[in-house]
Amino acid sequence: MKKTALMFLAAAIAISASTVPDFSAKDLDGKTWSLDSLLGSKLTIISFWSTSCAPCKEELKLLDSLYGVYGDSGISVVGVNIDSRRTLSRVKPMVKSQGWDFTVLLDPNGDLLRLFKVSPIPHSFYIKPDKELLKSVIGYTKKDAATIIKTTRNAVHGNYSS
Repeated sequence: MKKTALMFLAAAIAISASTVPDFSAKDLDGKTWSLDSLLGSKLTIISFWSTSCAPCKEELKLLDSLYGVYGDSGISVVGVNIDSRRTLSRVKPMVKSQGWDFTVLLDPNGDLLRLFKVSPIPHSFYIKPDKELLKSVIGYTKKDAATIIKTTRNAVHGNYSS
């Protein structure tokens, strides 16, 4: 258990001082997006999730509400679904039923999963407008909501301390 926690901490530290690499991926309608086309002017939150992950859905509900409040202020939210090709047909109906307004990208082959070194999910990346990674957050519980809200509000005001 300690070894696993140390590995996650080491990965988070290694990623935290880096610039997020550009990528391209398709959304639910087949449109191709790059990191540049997704960047918000204040903050971009990229959250990796699957249709079978309950904590992922809870986090995405919160991120969708923040996007509704702060989207016009320069906050961008992107959900990256990692369902396999076998379960990919569940994604679009789920997004529609949840009423999520943010961009959802599909990663059925795990290309973005590997690029971002994601494990486990949910795993969210908070990215500054210059593509510098502000922070990487693994997991989600209701207790995390206050920190997510604070990070987002601060970014709207140009404060990137976490």
